[in-house]
Amino acid sequence: MRRARWLAFLLLVLVALSAHILYWYVPRERPAVPDPSGLPARLMSSGAYDACFWVPYPHQNVGALSSVVDDGSAWLEAAARVAGVPPPVLPSFGPFALPPSREVVVCSDLDGKRFQVAAQVYPALGAVARLSGSMADNPWLEGGDVKEVKGEEDGKAVVEQSIRVAWKEGVWTVSSGTTPALDSPRASAPLLYPRSLGIIRLEREISEFPDGDYLLRRRDGDLELALHTSEPPPAVADPTTEKPRPVLLALAGASWPPAEAKPLPPAAFALYDLDPGKGATFGPFGELPGVAVFYPPGSQRWKLPAQGLGGLLAGSLPKGGAAGWEIAALDGASLRRSKRLAQRLTELVPPDATAALNRDGRLVLGLWMEPGPALQLVARVRKVLEKIPLVDPAQLRSWRDWEILLDPLSPCEQVTVVGTQSPASFRMRFHGCG
Repeated sequence: MRRARWLAFLLLVLVALSAHILYWYVPRERPAVPDPSGLPARLMSSGAYDACFWVPYPHQNVGALSSVVDDGSAWLEAAARVAGVPPPVLPSFGPFALPPSREVVVCSDLDGKRFQVAAQVYPALGAVARLSGSMADNPWLEGGDVKEVKGEEDGKAVVEQSIRVAWKEGVWTVSSGTTPALDSPRASAPLLYPRSLGIIRLEREISEFPDGDYLLRRRDGDLELALHTSEPPPAVADPTTEKPRPVLLALAGASWPPAEAKPLPPAAFALYDLDPGKGATFGPFGELPGVAVFYPPGSQRWKLPAQGLGGLLAGSLPKGGAAGWEIAALDGASLRRSKRLAQRLTELVPPDATAALNRDGRLVLGLWMEPGPALQLVARVRKVLEKIPLVDPAQLRSWRDWEILLDPLSPCEQVTVVGTQSPASFRMRFHGCG
């Protein structure tokens, strides 16, 4: 009997230990809200940085993405380049890729030179980490100054960055540059949000993204990143419902960012899946999928792939106009499809910049795409451009970034992005990703 009781007790301990590990450490989606009195929440509320990114249980939530994102760092860097913001700095925590913690916040200025990370590490694990760091003289765990090599700047010199690792209020912090005081009334104001998988706070408008708080949550089974506002977002119709529809359609409304001397004109970009032989053939380099760009007369904001060389390699590129838009395409089939699409774009974004800027609820950013087919077409474009001499490396980098972003999204049925101004709203939704 005594042996049976010991076996039963041992079994209960193993079950409890397994349940503890499963709940606190195994990768899974786990929403939460910021601890209003915690250092991460006060840092995000301080307004001392241009952008902040908060995640609850990062080792679990970010770990849950590892099955679909092969290289998380490369994906974040590509997303940051496309969005025009610095990539989040997520330093490793000893043997852990991400600190096992209740919450972590990463705040940074747009140039990425001044930043701070604050992770509410589990207390027992934090004590062990500090002790291990002290015994191994490891400043990343114990605390101290670290010199980090950032690579080359303009291909000439190695850039070193001074980083300070410290423990504050039991919170593991990593910082570069001056750190803000967190005793101001603003920093102490509570953050009141619904439970979410992450929060992005922008202190000022960046590119087409209005300032405010963006929450990552589940909505009807779909993953959604949306600007947290008290007003419902304006209704925006999907312009790609009629067939044959583009696999990817990007639409930018007129806008006037503070850094620009004059308003940016409206623009649109469409990517079509054409039958073999219908796309533009670039000699021995291969055939591109259908591509077209829309722009107001006299002000082209976006360009076709290798547009400067397109006329030489593929002859005179097709051009036309419809519903107030000028349209440039790589092939006749794309031009014909785009002319039929133009009226639906005009209903969302007037080609006239003045009319668009004076419109309530005006669309500033729209994206409708089928990620799987779009990934295949984007990869085709990138492979053809790599073979063409004198193609701008920045253009190649942009297509490669989109390829990196689309790869883990390929199982999704559709991805939509809609951003408006007057009132400001933003909604990115991943439909049917399984």
